[in-house]
Amino acid sequence: MNFRKVIPLFIVLIFIFVLSGCFFLPQEDEYLPPPLRAPDRIEYSTIEVTRGDIADEIRGSGTAEARSAESVTFGNAPGRLKILHFLLNQEVEEGELLAELQNEELLDALSRQEIYTRLAEIDFERNRRGSRLDREAAQLRLDLSKLDLEKARAAVEKTRLYAPISGRIVYRVNLKTDEYVEAFLPIYGIADFSEINLRISNDFANRVPLGSTVKFFVSNETHFGTVVQVPSLNPADAADKHIAVIECDTLGEEVLRIGTSFVIIYERASVENAIVIQSSLIRYDLGRTYVILLENDTPVERNVVVGISTGAYSEIISGLEEGELIIH
Repeated sequence: MNFRKVIPLFIVLIFIFVLSGCFFLPQEDEYLPPPLRAPDRIEYSTIEVTRGDIADEIRGSGTAEARSAESVTFGNAPGRLKILHFLLNQEVEEGELLAELQNEELLDALSRQEIYTRLAEIDFERNRRGSRLDREAAQLRLDLSKLDLEKARAAVEKTRLYAPISGRIVYRVNLKTDEYVEAFLPIYGIADFSEINLRISNDFANRVPLGSTVKFFVSNETHFGTVVQVPSLNPADAADKHIAVIECDTLGEEVLRIGTSFVIIYERASVENAIVIQSSLIRYDLGRTYVILLENDTPVERNVVVGISTGAYSEIISGLEEGELIIH
């Protein structure tokens, strides 16, 4: 066998076999670029700009009391109690006799002096046509008698206590007949409840101007009053130098039965139908005052001018329009 002819043939067959085997191998998939993905849309929490009323207010508390009240004593004339003419809660008129100290001896002395004075008057009449000296002597005796009479009357009056104002008895001393009454001991307290005042203290009293109008609420009714006394004008040595007083003519005695303390509001400034937003939406940076709006789904900074602020809410004077959206 001729090997020289066989070998080339064998090589050709192997080459053909290799080439044919390539057709049976799996073809690789064509490489595809990844699909383009749209970015997720950012959702913003927003608040719509609206209009409303806003007021710059100062709030405090006040206590109701009678505008006119008096404590009555016998002054520096101590003695033993004779009688108390009125009970608690009774109404009294100005000038009525409230109480008396024991004064029998003084009353006797007054009666005797009234007699002496009458005798002096008769003596004067008898000497009216007498000599000049007799008339002058009679006149002097009458004058002295009248002076003694005034002293006797004054001594009796010191044992009597009269109502200085009309009103109601709100205090009555706890003493019985014949008990000793010390000098300047309060015997009665009288209050006129036809007019009511509100007294305010602490920081609020120092912040309300004299003559300003304040409002407060009683039984769901709004009342207005005028500030008639402020701490800055009170005497330095006054017991209530830190007190402000409000007069209100629409309050009656019933306010004292409803409660003793009331919320009082002093309105320094107010605006109706203004652009009002939450103060927390306002940002401050390097002298700028601005908010962040949502315009066409995009955050945009907008400078604003702030007016009245209550702390929680603020008035926007310029920079915003109703209906715009602020990013929270």
